[in-house]
Amino acid sequence: MFKDDIEKLKALQDIDSEIARLKEQLNLYPPMIKKIEKNLLRKRKELQSIRDGQQERLKQKRLMEKEILFRQEEIQKKTAQQNVPKIKQDAFDALKREIDKLKGEINVLEDKIIHFIAEDEQALKSLAKAESVFKAEEEDSQLERKRIEEQIASKKRRTDELNSERAQQLTLVPNELLTYYNRYYRGHGPTVVVPIHGDSCGGCHMRILPQIIVEAKQCEKMITCEGCRRILIAPES
Repeated sequence: MFKDDIEKLKALQDIDSEIARLKEQLNLYPPMIKKIEKNLLRKRKELQSIRDGQQERLKQKRLMEKEILFRQEEIQKKTAQQNVPKIKQDAFDALKREIDKLKGEINVLEDKIIHFIAEDEQALKSLAKAESVFKAEEEDSQLERKRIEEQIASKKRRTDELNSERAQQLTLVPNELLTYYNRYYRGHGPTVVVPIHGDSCGGCHMRILPQIIVEAKQCEKMITCEGCRRILIAPES
């Protein structure tokens, strides 16, 4: 009976519709994964910037400590020169001025180091907090990516199952219906067989003539919509 053939075609359409939905959903996942990776990369760069800043501060602190050591050595040398027997007063005074200048420079450097140490305590706290936040975000990103990958795997398995069902269903649909279905499907998608809603096409909603509705209910031949060319079936078919 033609009614049975239409039901077989509708079953094929249901399979194709689900396959199409799964493909649409699968297409959404790569951008989601890319967004997760991009966000995590940005967070990683922000954390690295904080780490680099801390390393630069330590580098500057070490350089100032070396400058202090250098000046202390210079003071020792110049003090030794002051203690040379029979040194002239003007030479002694010149050395004293140089020593005083070096001591002043040391005081400035020591004040900077003290300031650095005070700032370092806050910087280390900020770094520790940033590392903790990043670790949590990294774990969340990994969990979210794993969830998405599981969804992808699940939908791919379901798609494989449906493709297998589709191959079997294709053998059940008469060639005439299948040819028409495939032609429409390639151009417009899997919604080929639609029910009549009241006196309108369930696809394009164009008004259908009463005689067409009667013929669709009889379900003795393929009835198509004059507007969209979809195959029409009566609600009870």
